[in-house]
Amino acid sequence: MIEFNHKKTEKKKIMIVDDTPLLVRNIKNILGDRYTVFYATSGKQALHIISEKEPDLVLLDYKMPEMDGKQVFEEMRKDEIMKDIPVIFLTSVSDEKTILSILATKPAGYILKPANQADLLEKISTCLEEAEKAKKG
Repeated sequence: MIEFNHKKTEKKKIMIVDDTPLLVRNIKNILGDRYTVFYATSGKQALHIISEKEPDLVLLDYKMPEMDGKQVFEEMRKDEIMKDIPVIFLTSVSDEKTILSILATKPAGYILKPANQADLLEKISTCLEEAEKAKKG
């Protein structure tokens, strides 16, 4: 007897953290069919939502008022719930010193804005696969 699993596979959750509404909307449009997408427009708001919704991956801008992306990332790594969530920096910051300082914190990736749609989707997919493998050990 053949059994069918009618349970629909749940979409992975992606959190966008950026203070530019147009960019958030554009990325939501790119990701919306494949993933459940939610967003925050500030670092403090992001930390609250991330701890509540526990996304599978975070796209994080570097330059934001009050709390920059690096500070958000560092806070995430200190928190038991958030510490293993992969983070891809999606930012226009391209100076070598800043990039090296961000890469030293070991994010899952670093993509310059404006992101190429195919590259963004590929990087997200790769990061999610790697996170799944790491969970399974």
